[in-house]
Parts: sequence; C-alpha cells; structure tokens
Amino acid sequence: MFLHYNDDKFKKIIDEFILNSSDNESIKSILRNVDFEAFKLGISFYQMIFILIQKDGIHKRKSQIR
Repeated sequence: MFLHYNDDKFKKIIDEFILNSSDNESIKSILRNVDFEAFKLGISFYQMIFILIQKDGIHKRKSQIR
C-alpha cells in the first residue's frame, strides 16, 4: 500500500481521518497519546502512525498463519 511514512497520499489519509474524527473524544485521546509517544521517540506523528499500522498488519498476518 504505502512504502514510506512521508508519502503525500498517506499523510492526506491520516489528516482526513483526524479531521473526520474531531468529534470523537476517545479517538482524540488516542491520537494525543500517539503524538506524545512519537515525541518521546524523536519521530514524527506520521512516522509513528505508519509504524503502528505496519505492526498491526504483521500481527494480523501472523494470526492467519497459525
């Protein structure tokens, strides 16, 4: 799908998700936590989201193999 967190299409999808979730307090809280964790690691918010999506995909593939 996306090969890099700096892909403009990836950033646009994430931005649209954030804008469409602005009324959902639980999603806003999760996004704040993701941003905080990215800050602590010294990486961008987009890079952190990209890592989390990749990690989720790996876990899903592993569970399908078992």
